[in-house]
Amino acid sequence: MTPRNINYGLDAPTICYGMFGIGFFGIVIAILPPFFVSSYFLMGLELLAWLFVLYGLGMGTYMVWSSRVGKLRTCEILMNRIDHVRPWRGDETVLDVGCGRGLLLIGAAKRLKSGKAFGIDIWKSEDQTDNTPDAPLQNAQRAGVADRVEIKTGDARRIPFADQSFDVVVSHWVIHNIEEQHERSAALHEIWRVLKPEGVLALADISGVEDYAKDIKNWNPQSLYFNDGGLEAKLMGFLSGGTYRPQYLIVRK
Repeated sequence: MTPRNINYGLDAPTICYGMFGIGFFGIVIAILPPFFVSSYFLMGLELLAWLFVLYGLGMGTYMVWSSRVGKLRTCEILMNRIDHVRPWRGDETVLDVGCGRGLLLIGAAKRLKSGKAFGIDIWKSEDQTDNTPDAPLQNAQRAGVADRVEIKTGDARRIPFADQSFDVVVSHWVIHNIEEQHERSAALHEIWRVLKPEGVLALADISGVEDYAKDIKNWNPQSLYFNDGGLEAKLMGFLSGGTYRPQYLIVRK
């Protein structure tokens, strides 16, 4: 269970607030006085308004739930999947690429004894609320793992570590934020570069995961497990026009 004083932030806050804005806009339209328009037009307007309400408030609520509950569940799933592929010993060196407020970073650090978990990010507030280097350190302190955590400023496309430095690399909802496809591929190459032979990559994202899997297969991994997200990913992908489809990979180098 996550301690109550640990806050992993709201993901994509601008989009989330925008969804609630759409919902409340729909409410305003739905309650406008009817005497300004014809009855037939009013019926269509009312229907459209309530679609705005359902979609905006529904998507906004889902995004809050995903940030507060869903991604914590994903973290535990990824940590357990890593254990199935390569059992945790406690002496691993772990990298969290785009660590944000430290969700996967801390999840990994809890499984370490003599090992260490490093987190890198470029700290963009549009990706997560209060996204600063201090936030993951504070959360690590609250979780009791600060002695096993180190934070650096670093870009996924130019990871500031030597080749084959890490036993485990994790990343959660990060690579899709890189706009250009060739730069997303560059980030994947960097992740592969710093991962040791026999190491494990756990990568979750809201889009593009199938493309990541195709890239990684070209590098002849020992194993690659792709989770398509099931019904949730299919439904959210449909509602979002394909921009939100949470899936993940577990790869053994």
